[in-house]
Amino acid sequence: MLHIPPRRTVLLSVLAVFIANVGMAIVAGMGVTDWLFLLVACAVQAIILCSPILIAYSLILCFDNRRFVALALSSVVFVCSVLVILFLLINYKLRDMYGFYVNYFVVNLVTTPGGMEAMGVSDSTNVTIGIVIIAVAIAWFLALRFLPVDRLFRTKIRVRYFMGIFVFLLVAQSGWYAWSEYSFNRTAMQVADRIVWYIPVTARNFFENLGFAIERPEGSDIDMTASGTIDYPETPDFTFDKSYNVVWLVSESLRADMLRPDYMPQTWEFAQKAQRFTQHYSGGNGTRMGMFSQFYGLYGNYWFDFLFDNRPPLLMDLIRTNNYDLMGYTSSRFSYPEFDKTIFAGFAEEELQSYTDGAGWQRDQKNVTDMLVDVEGATSPFFEFMFFESAHANYYFPEESVIAPEYLDDFNYLTVDVKESIELIRNRYINAVHHLDSQIGRVLTALEEQGRLDDTIVIVTGDHGEEFMENGRWGHNSTFSQEQIRVPLLVYAPGLGAGVRDDMTSHLDMPATVLSLLGYDANPAIYSYGQNLFARDYNRNYTVVSDWHGNALITHDLKMVFSKKSAAYADTMTDIDDDPVEFEQISSGNKSVLGRFAKEVSRFYF
Repeated sequence: MLHIPPRRTVLLSVLAVFIANVGMAIVAGMGVTDWLFLLVACAVQAIILCSPILIAYSLILCFDNRRFVALALSSVVFVCSVLVILFLLINYKLRDMYGFYVNYFVVNLVTTPGGMEAMGVSDSTNVTIGIVIIAVAIAWFLALRFLPVDRLFRTKIRVRYFMGIFVFLLVAQSGWYAWSEYSFNRTAMQVADRIVWYIPVTARNFFENLGFAIERPEGSDIDMTASGTIDYPETPDFTFDKSYNVVWLVSESLRADMLRPDYMPQTWEFAQKAQRFTQHYSGGNGTRMGMFSQFYGLYGNYWFDFLFDNRPPLLMDLIRTNNYDLMGYTSSRFSYPEFDKTIFAGFAEEELQSYTDGAGWQRDQKNVTDMLVDVEGATSPFFEFMFFESAHANYYFPEESVIAPEYLDDFNYLTVDVKESIELIRNRYINAVHHLDSQIGRVLTALEEQGRLDDTIVIVTGDHGEEFMENGRWGHNSTFSQEQIRVPLLVYAPGLGAGVRDDMTSHLDMPATVLSLLGYDANPAIYSYGQNLFARDYNRNYTVVSDWHGNALITHDLKMVFSKKSAAYADTMTDIDDDPVEFEQISSGNKSVLGRFAKEVSRFYF
């Protein structure tokens, strides 16, 4: 390392990052101006991403007369360069698997307790990560040692000239992007979206004030962002007319078509006694928004404000004030996402059990065992919540739960070719769902054997779905495809009877439904966007599904995606089967729905 001139490390690092970003950002249909934008933007971003290396190198120049300090800083330059290369590799792998680079969602995942556990990383993946880090460090050292890239740049560039050139390029590419966004140049926006950590700059008002008249495509100016101070009702002093017990069972990543007699026989048998909803939508394509919507009945864009206020939903507050015995179990953690600060904020520490030892299926078995002991000894009324982990990637199951024998044995995130192995991966998921069914079945059987079903509301659902490349993605949290947002729903309540509902329903309806079953008759519009599923006038002609960046409006035949990143893609409007449509093609009825959504998206903000 000491034989590597730090100047060479700086030059090769910037060059490598530049070339890598150019390779990743190329999109189809680029013109000459798009290529110029790509090269300038990638040059600027290479310098920004290599800024830790540049700062360390600047310190070397300051201490050039102190050999020991300079040598030590040379080591710092090398370490920083390795970290930058690893950062790029992480981003490219994320993009390949999930469609996005490291963002605040990923940072939240890494820094929040339980976040990395929620990823379901296998032991072999951890070993591979270690091998990759060592291999990259060695390969990078050899490249720096034997590639004399500094000979290509013999001229010494003064700092003030370098900074002047950088600032000029930064301003130029920012203005270039702003104009592209204003004139709706999709190609340039797609290029920018593929550059790691590109920072978009917009200036619509500036260009409009200068008198530039641009005819943007119809629908491209719609803004569905909402924020402000929460306008949410205080918990009233209300005693439930019917103090039914509530057992709320939620599975990670349980997509709608998994509820079938061969995959989930015990749950399917129970479905014949319950109300089964066949066209049910989660409120999110990830756990955070999917859980938030089913307990608050609000759109996902409100999550951040309720988290900041540490405020539980009205539903849970009313259950608590009605003196329910409370207990929640998860095979993940209540701290990721931060449900201990939102949905279950009112629970005492001893009322929340996070069991994280062993594989997901083992955690589920342990939690169900503890839950059944608690139910058997509980005095009514009680509220029991269980979050199952078996169906979450890496997809966990014991050998006795295998019903799809051709499955991927070692699901290593870093080495697996997802597209090539997708059917084997899907079979892992099916086996995991089959094991999940056995654990849900244990709960349902115990409730029936103890006679609890006579006075208990039972809910079985998923937090979100899971895609297996049906629309080009694996997993969830990436798009609003049907596979990622559709989940099963079973609702059982004393006297409700069995039935099958084929109309559109949503997680947004859950609080209003449960509260109504308990006798709370306030208008659901006061505290949610939902309705009582069993009301005679129930009618849902659209629903809203959210991700970290924004909302998607779903009607019976159309999807309209409003997300901070959506403008870069041509398919922000699709039919219900995820095939692209143009704004001009949508019906007047759907345009009317869009207008109503625009008016109510901020209903619970001052």
